[in-house]
Amino acid sequence: MTQITPKVYSIDGVIHPDPRGKVFSYLFVEDQDNLTLIDPAFLSRLPMLEEYILDIGYDIKNVKRIILTHVHVDHAQAANQVKKTWRQDLFSLDRSRIFEP
Repeated sequence: MTQITPKVYSIDGVIHPDPRGKVFSYLFVEDQDNLTLIDPAFLSRLPMLEEYILDIGYDIKNVKRIILTHVHVDHAQAANQVKKTWRQDLFSLDRSRIFEP
């Protein structure tokens, strides 16, 4: 996890199965109980994502919003599981995809 600003983190270490691919997830912190997760990536990496968030003093349960930059598997696969488990709002910048509320 790399701190970009006091309230923005880049979540490093998400491995893409294609060696040419790169995955970048981000965490935005409004306050301790109000987090936004950008592109949660692969479902298999969800435990790592939770651990990274805990390591910097936050809890994935406090993610209030998930934003997908686009709906490719390397950006969005974990989104529905995170939403189902912790009940966050899910938004996509990809207008061709619709998510259930």
